[in-house]
Amino acid sequence: MSLVVVVSTIATSAQAMSLRISDSRTDQLLACAALSEPQFGLSFIHSVSLTPVYDQYQLLSTEEGSHRILQTQERFIAHGQGLPSMNGEPDAVAFEHKDGEFILHLKRPINDLIVRTDSRFSNRLHTGTIKINLNQWSDVGLRIQPVDHCK
Repeated sequence: MSLVVVVSTIATSAQAMSLRISDSRTDQLLACAALSEPQFGLSFIHSVSLTPVYDQYQLLSTEEGSHRILQTQERFIAHGQGLPSMNGEPDAVAFEHKDGEFILHLKRPINDLIVRTDSRFSNRLHTGTIKINLNQWSDVGLRIQPVDHCK
């Protein structure tokens, strides 16, 4: 049995888009989330440091009418394996430590956003005021793609 969850909000911008969430192996649609603004975030607990990490993304429209994902920030409170630790990280534009938090500012294009979930690490998708529990599906790789609207 397949279950499709549709999460929607009222779009306030002509450029507002949606995010299609699917199983990365089968491409089965799992959810679609309408965005009120062309941005979203992913949060999780880091597997080594066991501290929260928050990644921020922006959706950009191309001249061809499609959309692409740009990672703009990674925020965390403790360095752990796999987290940035210095200036000069790929696609980084700035690195700061502010109010006990490390913030890596990025301009990182993401061609294919695959999120590896693990129920131990509280994977969540944030779209404005909506938070989607990505662990509601078994620990699979999830593909998150920008689309014009949820069907």
